Order: sequence, then C-alpha cells, then structure tokens
Amino acid sequence: MNSTTPQPSRRSFLAASTAFATGMPLFIHASAQSPAPPDRSTINILGPKPGYTPQVGTLVSMLTWMRRAPTGEARGLTQPQLDWLLDANANSIGALLLHLAATETIYQRLTFDNIPYEKLGDDYNKQWGAAMNLGDAGRKTIKGHDLAYYTSILAEVREKSLAEFKKRDDAWLATVDKTWGWGPTNNYCKWFHVCEHESHHSGQIALLAKRVPGAKPTTEGL
Repeated sequence: MNSTTPQPSRRSFLAASTAFATGMPLFIHASAQSPAPPDRSTINILGPKPGYTPQVGTLVSMLTWMRRAPTGEARGLTQPQLDWLLDANANSIGALLLHLAATETIYQRLTFDNIPYEKLGDDYNKQWGAAMNLGDAGRKTIKGHDLAYYTSILAEVREKSLAEFKKRDDAWLATVDKTWGWGPTNNYCKWFHVCEHESHHSGQIALLAKRVPGAKPTTEGL
C-alpha cells in the first residue's frame, strides 16, 4: 500500500508502510469472557437479515458465517500454542487473529469514516501497527494472551461494524470509489475483501494449529 491509495496486492495493501514505534504495546481493551456464539439456527442461511437493508444484510450474513473459520481453528489452543512460531519468519496464531481485527478496523475507517489511509493517524499505529504489519514487530509484541483475549477483540471490532452497517443502505453498499487503488471499487467489494481476507488467513491458522506442540493427531492432510 502506498501513501495515497490501496494497491492490488494483499500484502502491499495490508502491510502498512507508515511508521510506528516497533515494540509498542497494543492498547486494546478485551473483556475477560469470550463473546456469545452466533445463532446456530440461522447462521447457514445467507441472505437478508433483520435490522439491515437486503444487500447489507446479505453481506453481514457472509461476514458472520466466515468468522467461524479462524475462531474455530483456534478453539482449544493454549496461550503457549497461540504464541508458537513455526520458524523465524512465521507469524503466530495469536498475531494472525489480531491481524484480522486490525484489518477490519482499517476498513471501518476507510468506508464508514471516510478517512484516507494516509490519515489514519498515530492512534491507529500505536494500537494496531504491529498486528497490521506482523513480521518482527508482531513476533516481539503479540504474545502472552489467552484465546479469550483475541476472540473478545474480534467481537468488539465486529460489533462496531454491525452497528455501522445498520446505519447504511444498499445504495451506500453499491457506491463506487473511483480513486481506489484496485480500480473503481464499490463498498460491497471492499467489505467482501474483509470476508475473503479472513478465509485466507484461516487456512494459515489451520495449518499452524495442526503443527503446534501438543496438537491432536489428525488424518486430514495438511
């Protein structure tokens, strides 16, 4: 991602290029309890949802359905397992979970608040910089937390997204941004990227979860 607009590459977009204090702690509030699970009777029904306009509700249903993937793969992992690094260049499962929250927060600011990326500010970098960029900063600072810490942060960020979606309609979702780095892009595409981004990292989390020390034996390939 450059200093003006997002770029086509996931890594260039998600790896923020603005400076932040390496080793800066993450000032994130997380409740001690894990969030309540979604309603299992309707989670597999993609489509309009009460409280949202039809297309916004459909997007919400996809985001809700996808969230089960990363949190499901991490279910039952201990704090040492969440901190475990496959090799010197790897990201931990905990860092990847926090990365998902950092990414969703960026999209909140870009689409709900209409804040350009280059104006996210030091407050974003201090709170989310290591989680957004991962790498050395993530390995040094994102550790020592149990699973409830990460799932609570993910839930807190998602609750804000859902509250904002209720304020918007299908016309907003279809609004095209002609300045977006990928080319003309509507808000639906931007938020669908948040959804598929979780799918992308869920695969990484699944692979790591099968290799952490103490992982239960599995007969499923990778």
